[in-house]
Amino acid sequence: MNKYLLSLLALPCFAFANFNFSKDLSFETFDAEEFKKTLSKEVFSNKGWPEKLNYNDREYAVDYTINEDLTNYVVKQMRRYRSDYTSVVVLDNNTGAILTAVDFQRKGNVVGKSMAFSSAHPAASVFKVITAADLLDNTDVHKGTKFSYNGKSTTLYKYQLKDKKNRWTRAIPFEKAFAWSNNVVFGKAAINNTNFKSIFSTASKFGFNEELLQILESGTSKLFPVESKYNLAELASGFNRKTMISPLHGALIASVIANEGVLKKPHVVESVRDEKMEREVWAPSYILSRSLSKEAALELKEMMNLTVKRGTARGAFRPWKTKKIRDIEIGGKTGTITGGVPHGKRDWFVSYAKPKGDENDAGISVCVMIVNVEKWYIKSTYLAKKIIQHYYDSLKE
Repeated sequence: MNKYLLSLLALPCFAFANFNFSKDLSFETFDAEEFKKTLSKEVFSNKGWPEKLNYNDREYAVDYTINEDLTNYVVKQMRRYRSDYTSVVVLDNNTGAILTAVDFQRKGNVVGKSMAFSSAHPAASVFKVITAADLLDNTDVHKGTKFSYNGKSTTLYKYQLKDKKNRWTRAIPFEKAFAWSNNVVFGKAAINNTNFKSIFSTASKFGFNEELLQILESGTSKLFPVESKYNLAELASGFNRKTMISPLHGALIASVIANEGVLKKPHVVESVRDEKMEREVWAPSYILSRSLSKEAALELKEMMNLTVKRGTARGAFRPWKTKKIRDIEIGGKTGTITGGVPHGKRDWFVSYAKPKGDENDAGISVCVMIVNVEKWYIKSTYLAKKIIQHYYDSLKE
């Protein structure tokens, strides 16, 4: 008899007391990619988050990262203000876990989550974060670089992109152009300092044209195609309806800045467990990649701070309105544009919020997208402020 078999037989019986042959010697593999398709279908065909899933004649238990208390608060605010459509995503910047991903539709008071993961929404000026990252990281442009422009800052005509100066010409530093969402400056800055290839490369590092989630299918963000210098200006400023993102991606963009240039791949599934075998068959990976240098990220973080303090988001974050979160550092970027599915005027605010002075806590990122069909009900910046305030109030409690 084989000597190895003899030695196995010689082992005392208690050596196998805690050994389950049916489980621990099972050679059945778990196909995560195939399971992903089934899970995605179930998740997006149900209002809630399915906790049990039958796949290949086996039952699996699925745990999610969703924070029920935070989500309930968000839904309560959505029902209170009743915008035509609202979508909110809250991301834990430290782990990449999605704490909230929820939608609300005024007609029928419908609560869901499909819009949060759908890339059918024009990015508008949110894309200025990508352009700024490209310019700060790959060119000589810095936050204090002066740019001149003519006409309204909210328009983008071809004559405005020319370098002609007259007595009406104004000059502002790049950081103020970002904070005030100046389309003309961003268009000129792109034409004179970068190109589509460079912006495309930076956008890819921020998750464009990539699957954002682990083990769950979501929409893929797409860039506006560039065929001319004017198209490049449209892309760089966000002044187009063809650069599409999801609210999830909006939160992720802010998260990259909060993490000083590092992208942490987000996840909403915490674990998948085989019920019959009583074992975990899948858990999220901690996937990191660098989107831009730390130096450029810190400079961009200051520009996002300025947007909240003195820029387009200042109305919701005035000091007397934020006494409860005075110890929280907040940065963000607004955006407005008409278009997308569902059709309407989109009001974006992508932001991060982290405790001041704590280098080990990157805080959370909040993306609020409101779609107004006929009239306004609440600003995205105001709703984001309430969510941030509730989150940090809950931590204190």
